Amino acid sequence: MLEWKTLHILSMITMITAFIGAEIFYATAVWRRDVHALAFVQRTLERLGLGLIALGALLLGIVFGVLTAATGGFDYVATWLIIAYVLVAVFLVNGFTLGAKLVSDGKAAMEAEAGTRSVDEVAASMIPNRGAIVLGINIVLFALIVTDMVLKPSF
Repeated sequence: MLEWKTLHILSMITMITAFIGAEIFYATAVWRRDVHALAFVQRTLERLGLGLIALGALLLGIVFGVLTAATGGFDYVATWLIIAYVLVAVFLVNGFTLGAKLVSDGKAAMEAEAGTRSVDEVAASMIPNRGAIVLGINIVLFALIVTDMVLKPSF
């Protein structure tokens, strides 16, 4: 069980680092309405495959978490695990809605650099607080998930 738990924790730390790191760069570029910086962020993250790395780490973390629960005798419907399931679902919804808009902004910025869109149009479409909101929500969610996993509340 300890091996699965270790792999679960390492996978989730990798996922959190990848998502939060990317969101910091997106948030900074969008907040400044810097189309060229945003295009650079998008290009760099695509080249690194950071989105796939983060998603892969999340999926591995879930698999290792299930294996930890299976080999450790955990109850899959324990209160703390249900809380974790809900928090992860909220994280995924946040990522596929607000987070996806940041990627869309990044792709639009790349188009502006390529000359197929207006730089001014892309800059005007950037909502400065969007990146900070996505980042803030995810930081809170990750803190809640870690707290839940450590304290294992049972109401």
